[in-house]
Amino acid sequence: MTPPELPEADGVGTADIFAAQGSDPDLLAELYDLEHDGQTADHGFYREMVRRHRGGVLDLGSGSGRLFRPFVEGGARRIVGLDASAALLRRAERRINDDALLREAAAAGRIRMLLGNVGSLPVHGRFALVVAAGLVPHLGGPAEALRMLQRAAVHLAANGVLVLDDLGPASLPPRDLPLSVDWRRRWRGGEAIRRSQIERQESVDGVRIAYSTITDAVRPDGTIARLPASYRLWYPSLYGLTQLVEEAGLVVEARFGSHDLDRLDARSERRIVVARIGGSGAPTGGSVTG
Repeated sequence: MTPPELPEADGVGTADIFAAQGSDPDLLAELYDLEHDGQTADHGFYREMVRRHRGGVLDLGSGSGRLFRPFVEGGARRIVGLDASAALLRRAERRINDDALLREAAAAGRIRMLLGNVGSLPVHGRFALVVAAGLVPHLGGPAEALRMLQRAAVHLAANGVLVLDDLGPASLPPRDLPLSVDWRRRWRGGEAIRRSQIERQESVDGVRIAYSTITDAVRPDGTIARLPASYRLWYPSLYGLTQLVEEAGLVVEARFGSHDLDRLDARSERRIVVARIGGSGAPTGGSVTG
């Protein structure tokens, strides 16, 4: 398997989400997987997207490679995962080594991981599918989002598509939420407990969320590793995101409110925007063409 590489970067785009937290980044990455690995509802969607858009996949903000398996199962000819977190890329390497299907694909040179940020996109070539799942909220605002979209457009094949996949209107907190327990999970023979606090602010460019967490990793001997973390997230309005997509030279082809391709509305838990280069015609909420 190709090890993570450190490309030249211009410092624009998402930074390592764990590096500035003051907690052990590798333990934060492990707990990140503990929280997210059970989320498989989107796997069928991404398998089908790969089948409909044959070629390579560029996974922006790939994290620990949670989507690598559905990409391979869908027949991706090559997968490039880009993330700014070295700790998450180490988790991705472990995921590949522990999964026979991914291990075989990596041995054949079909999976490559890069350490870098989405503002510089230190990759070469064009891809049939570019995925940004959960990425936009970690960008600082419209300027960084536009920069990412412009770079993504450069790497789209002529008939390729870009998928922007984030929380939908129904999943965003309607108000500030006090510190409370989110979840408890078994961990290394002990238990991990996540608490979070949310502050919501409406702004001219969307919804801003200050998200603070405290995770207690309780070892079997009773000792506790307490890991505080805080993130500032940005959720642009659909109109604002569409304007940025178009400014980047792309056109919105479809909008969905779930990975089952439900219509996007105020009750949607996901907001999935599919875009392609140029073209004409009004955006549609219908199915994605291959």
